[in-house]
Amino acid sequence: MQLLLEIGKIFITTFFFSLITPMFWVVLFLIYTQYRRQAAIEKKLFGRVLNPIGRQMLLSAAPGLVGGLLASGVLIILGLSLEQIGLYYIWPVALLLLLINPRYLCFSYAGSIVASGAIITKHLLIPLFPALENYTFFTALLEIHIPALLVLIGLLHLVEALLIYSSGYQGSTPVYLKQDNGQVVGAFMLQRFWPLPLVALLVAVVAQSEIAGVSMPEWWPILSSAIEPEAGQGLQYMIIPVAAGLGYSDLALASTPRMRSTFSAKWLAFYSIILLAVAIISESWSIFVLPGIMFAPLGHELLILLGKKHEEEAGKLFVQGEQGVLLMMVLPDTPAAKSGLINNDLILRINGQEVNSSYELMSAVDQSYFLVLIEGKRGQEDLSLILNKGKQEAGSGAEPTEIQGRLTRNNPLLHRIAALGLIPVPPPESPVYLETRKPDLLGWLKNIFARFKR
Repeated sequence: MQLLLEIGKIFITTFFFSLITPMFWVVLFLIYTQYRRQAAIEKKLFGRVLNPIGRQMLLSAAPGLVGGLLASGVLIILGLSLEQIGLYYIWPVALLLLLINPRYLCFSYAGSIVASGAIITKHLLIPLFPALENYTFFTALLEIHIPALLVLIGLLHLVEALLIYSSGYQGSTPVYLKQDNGQVVGAFMLQRFWPLPLVALLVAVVAQSEIAGVSMPEWWPILSSAIEPEAGQGLQYMIIPVAAGLGYSDLALASTPRMRSTFSAKWLAFYSIILLAVAIISESWSIFVLPGIMFAPLGHELLILLGKKHEEEAGKLFVQGEQGVLLMMVLPDTPAAKSGLINNDLILRINGQEVNSSYELMSAVDQSYFLVLIEGKRGQEDLSLILNKGKQEAGSGAEPTEIQGRLTRNNPLLHRIAALGLIPVPPPESPVYLETRKPDLLGWLKNIFARFKR
């Protein structure tokens, strides 16, 4: 019991120290930039920020703290060291991938690249150029234990699955999205990023007489280090604070944000368990190392394709129907929310006048005086309530800029309706929309080279 208390004290102290390390604050800054971009999209579409950046950061920090604590505990129990998992290589690669597309800020892609680099270095570069062993960069690559690296990727994604399930739907943004066929439909953009403070291990070869600290149990570590000390030497483990980041990006077109995040979390957990199983098996049978490296990114891409197919086959949920207008979202602390309206209410009449399109709904509300009689359906029940408009400011009508795709001219009428808290489904021919852009690695490289030429 005394041993466990001593280990626990060191672990907790180091874990909370990770909150003030520069790397953790770099992760926080990267997350801040992503939420700032999301807020800019909301501002351009609806004339206001729907999810304040400060609130988004708090919603990310609290679950991230819990997720980091869980991941750190498993890393320590397994005995995975930084030298084994190559975290110092993974982070720079992940940041480079972020420049291509935010969804590539994922250890499954960066880890696979680093693991491939370690194999190429060991079996190709070193045999051809033995002098490379004199450089720390390459010798450190050789120390990476690929099964341990795969365990790290699987573990972090399992933690990510838990975070997506518990909070991936929070702070979602309603958007008007233009499809390939030219039709504009409603969707929810799910973007959630979590900073993970972590406790990791450093291992060094020292003389047996110099080993100090807490004596660990005989069964530890579960995954042995790839470093083999010589006679009279032993391995000295030290725990240090580090940080990582997890991100989730998705679109909900055929389901609510909660349903979509639940679907994604279940499949991500399944992927994580398979990857962990392959990693553990490859510890004993090295023939599974290469399949594990390939499965890490390809399996992740398969999850994305599976999710897109699921959304396409299920049909679009937030589209203009033949009768009435569906509310995609009712913003909290707004006149619409105070009147009693909620998400997915179907509005049939405004002041006794039928409305069968978003334009009719917005125009009728905008032209009304202070009190607006709203009638409709909530599920199978009839709905009748009064909306008190109060005082509101007209939309800014500012010119749009390009943000994560193409955004057409703004609509001050939509801005005024959003100020009341109403986000209706878009009309099929809406002049206000986002258009997704597929990642273009070749184009990104051309832009980089063009900048260097300047």
